[in-house]
Amino acid sequence: MAKLHLYYGTVKTADSGQHFMAWANSREQALDLVEEALTAAGPVVGSVVGPLASLPADVMPPGVFVEVRPLGRTPQGPTAK
Repeated sequence: MAKLHLYYGTVKTADSGQHFMAWANSREQALDLVEEALTAAGPVVGSVVGPLASLPADVMPPGVFVEVRPLGRTPQGPTAK
């Protein structure tokens, strides 16, 4: 029976770095899914750890979750007046 595996990793583009989790057949497919999700203009470099877990392939399709950073983050700590 075919299986999907859970991978975890980091991916870096020219302007950001993000974490991701992907259900995929291989590390290469996990990185491909992240690259497609980011739609980055430049090259994507990443590192992948896993597989962390496995599921039968008929339970869910391959997919990826990419960390999204909130917009307008304010610095922590006291503010000057």
